[in-house]
Amino acid sequence: MEFIRPEHYLPSKKHIANVNEYGIGLIGCGSIANTAHLPAYRKYGLHIAACCDVNEEAARATAEKFDIPFWTTDVNELLSREEVGVIDLAIHPEPRLEVLKLIGKAPRPVLCQKPLALDLAHAERLSKEANRLGIILGVNQQARWAPAHKALKTVLEQDPIGEIYSIHHYMRSFQDQAGWWWTNMNNFNIVDHGVHYVDLCRYFNPYPEEWSRVHCTTAQLNRQNAIDPLIYSANVEFGPKGGRNPLMATLNFNNIVKASRSHGNTWWIDGTEGSLWCTQDTLYMALNKQKNVVHEIKLKGTWFPDAFAGSMIAFMTALEEGKLPPVTPEDNLQTVAMTTAMVASSQEGCVVERTDVLKGSVAG
Repeated sequence: MEFIRPEHYLPSKKHIANVNEYGIGLIGCGSIANTAHLPAYRKYGLHIAACCDVNEEAARATAEKFDIPFWTTDVNELLSREEVGVIDLAIHPEPRLEVLKLIGKAPRPVLCQKPLALDLAHAERLSKEANRLGIILGVNQQARWAPAHKALKTVLEQDPIGEIYSIHHYMRSFQDQAGWWWTNMNNFNIVDHGVHYVDLCRYFNPYPEEWSRVHCTTAQLNRQNAIDPLIYSANVEFGPKGGRNPLMATLNFNNIVKASRSHGNTWWIDGTEGSLWCTQDTLYMALNKQKNVVHEIKLKGTWFPDAFAGSMIAFMTALEEGKLPPVTPEDNLQTVAMTTAMVASSQEGCVVERTDVLKGSVAG
């Protein structure tokens, strides 16, 4: 049984009449841009019009590596280029507000690196500023377009497994390498890397109701390099208190597993008529009506770089069709609210309500 094909989950430009109208102006020529964004855009034939970085050597080297026709250290110079139709904002959160203000002088649609910000107040400021400046702002939660995740979502939308009642994720990896920037970031494993899986939990939720509360525990090893825990386990509830809701989720991320052969990234989704689960290269389905059958589909493509092309192409397609970005700031605020709640829950040893986190917030 072939229940999904590559054209259903890999990036496609078929809804964009002229992709060159959306020349990409890259702001931020760091590691993620060079190893993921730009290789993805080149692979899928997107037009990279210009690049910019405060570090002159980084901007020059990136332009030379990817044959980008114009590079600069000045955002205003990048914005003066008529061929720049959209902005890929691939910089860390701290300077984003000031850069948005510069972009507001010559507004372009902006796809901002995930998450919109690491804390809720900062994310709201960015959202409000973009609205004030008339900037169409999307958030590059590119994990939604990783082939395995997009395939899983696509099959879920076909409704083969009935009413969904359980979403479970288990991630095993290692990021405790000494000297890397993330080891010095507060709560990195939740608010930066872990935000992918928090966002995917919401993405896979088939119901209109948002998450209601979360309980998160963490663990920190003796003599680890990272300043904060690299292990979390979160129980996510939907609906009113009492454990009588039609859906729950569990998210587990052990990011300090030294035995690399035991690493993995798996999602399980259970419904009343069957189950779907996926690794990063295979999608599985088992249905109640077929007791002895497990459907298995080997997937094409990889998260790096295909997901980064998928996110940008989906953003361009929304612009082409006059629709909202696939991940709006308002959407992303709900994801940032969950990571905020997880940090508070782990530090305070309690259940945290979404409404408490968002109290006074425009996303509440």
